[in-house]
Amino acid sequence: MSHIPPPPSESIDTPLAPMMVLDVECLPNYFLIGFKSPETGRTMQFEAYGEHSRLTERDIHTINLVMDMNTTFGYNSNKYDIPMIYYALQGVTCLELHNASVGMISGGETPWNMMRRLNINLPMFLDHFDVCEPSPAVMISLKAYGTRMGSKKLQEFFVDPMLPLDPSVIPEMRSYNINDLDTTIDLYNAIKDRIELRVQMSEQYGIDLRSKSDAQIAEAVIVSELFKQGIRAIVPQLPPTYTAHYKAPSYISFNTVQLQDILKEVQAIEFELATNGALKMPEVLSKKTIKIGKTVYKLGIGGLHSQEKCLVAESNETHVMRNADFEAFYPWMIIRNKLAPTHLGYGFLTVYQSIVELRMKAKKEKNKLVDKSLKIVINGSFGKFGSKYSKLFSPDLLLATTITGQLTLLMIIEQFEAHGISVVSANTDGLEYFCPRDKIELAEDLIAYIEFLSGLKMEHGSYLGLYARDVNNYIAKYDGKVKAKGVYADPFNDAEHFLKKGLETRIVFEAIRKYIELGTPLESTIYSCTVVNDFLSSRTVKGGAVWGHDGSPISDLPEFIQATKITKALTLRNDKHRASQLKGHYLGKMVRWYYSTQGEPIYYRTNGNQVPKTGDGVAPMMDLSDTLPHDLNWQWYVDEAVEMLKDLGVTYART
Repeated sequence: MSHIPPPPSESIDTPLAPMMVLDVECLPNYFLIGFKSPETGRTMQFEAYGEHSRLTERDIHTINLVMDMNTTFGYNSNKYDIPMIYYALQGVTCLELHNASVGMISGGETPWNMMRRLNINLPMFLDHFDVCEPSPAVMISLKAYGTRMGSKKLQEFFVDPMLPLDPSVIPEMRSYNINDLDTTIDLYNAIKDRIELRVQMSEQYGIDLRSKSDAQIAEAVIVSELFKQGIRAIVPQLPPTYTAHYKAPSYISFNTVQLQDILKEVQAIEFELATNGALKMPEVLSKKTIKIGKTVYKLGIGGLHSQEKCLVAESNETHVMRNADFEAFYPWMIIRNKLAPTHLGYGFLTVYQSIVELRMKAKKEKNKLVDKSLKIVINGSFGKFGSKYSKLFSPDLLLATTITGQLTLLMIIEQFEAHGISVVSANTDGLEYFCPRDKIELAEDLIAYIEFLSGLKMEHGSYLGLYARDVNNYIAKYDGKVKAKGVYADPFNDAEHFLKKGLETRIVFEAIRKYIELGTPLESTIYSCTVVNDFLSSRTVKGGAVWGHDGSPISDLPEFIQATKITKALTLRNDKHRASQLKGHYLGKMVRWYYSTQGEPIYYRTNGNQVPKTGDGVAPMMDLSDTLPHDLNWQWYVDEAVEMLKDLGVTYART
């Protein structure tokens, strides 16, 4: 009979921390609940081993105390960990827990149906929140967040969750559980300001908003405010044959035949809905380009986009680069044009306008708390206008807002080009233009006229130069600073970008920003960096990845992992033995690497294809090193920065 390692001991004699992160592991013959305090680092684990084993009565009593005496949080925990914990507290077996787990993960059963079917009742005053929805990225794993935050260890789930667990790897399972707890704490700390804002908003509106995304908060707040006015919001049901139509407000008009025809065409189209309720862009519009002056534009459901590539526009003695952006573009358009979901009527406009006006007042008075909270409500509502599952669902409102916005921008562009002012870029709610210095006042007068017609307001600015790969990826240079968007954005000055975008050689983009801003040589920035994470890239690899293998698929994945105890094999050391330790080994579905002078590609385990961006030779770094690796390929990073500068239209003279 196999020896089962003793469970971790725990006592509740000492006071518990006020906050605890939690995580659950579940296999047919094994169940584990882990808790950890972010403040003290104290860890508690409770487990059962054997298909017919259960948590002990003492464990059940202790877990109930932990849940009652603490604010708890987890990742995707409202949809998995919490239902599983309270099912386990009923005294059911590991096998029963596993059946419930499989039903939710791969059987398509919602946690709410599972709890109803199994008669699982949550405590009335359960103090728990989920950090998954409040986090900025959409539908990514906890491990993907781990790479973006620089979490110390990336650890793949190392056994087949459908097979019984060998008792010899129980210590590794406990370690895996603690690693997930640590990564969840990292994520909580990264979004702490977002959670704290949600706590304050919860107090303000009397709704628990801690576990909600921005769009979910918007719906909850607006629906709550409507209810106070006696309006009960329900999810509207539209027929399968429903189509939306666009009618332009009276101020929309054009002078050129090209844009007059566009206006007629847009108003004649029937906009259909996709199966998920989203508006479909008609093919006749999706293929249409609009050329005004030297710039080409395309309409879209999301907004107007210019089509520039590799653009450089710098202020000089005769011209200045300027921008004009609408202030609260879509919200004020909804209010000025009296747009409201049909099923909610003008009561919606009353609520919506009061929120927008309060937010603008807070912004003017520099009341950051109110400004941020109401910005979430205003901006988050747009996602719900296009969701058929939302009580705010209104494709007509969404269409009227976005199309009117695009036509309004085209009115400005048409006027500018007619008066010799070149628009070089436009995107959703603003435009960049290369303005003769003697026409700055004229440009502002033309904008003021559109403001008068539309009831909207624009903010103006000037800068030294615009360097754009395309409309969504650029660097704008001001006097003493740069503003970077897309891949060029500074992740540490843009928290949303930091967590939304995958990890990709941050030092390259830092070098580019410093070169554009200050003229600092690329080599100086790259060779002076000592932050390991700034040299790393990461990627989710469907089916899992293998490093340094010959590229042939590995088909026996579960047995391969169990047999090699891969979690031990993947402990990376920054020494000369690293390559021999890892070659041919399975890395997992989330991989993290640096470019190495001794590197090899990473391959998809399932088909042997090379993982993109690893062909130049990389080395995995699943465990984050405290020091730079000895085989770091410094020249690769310099060469990459030079190529990325070319995408911006900038030629670099190497030092």
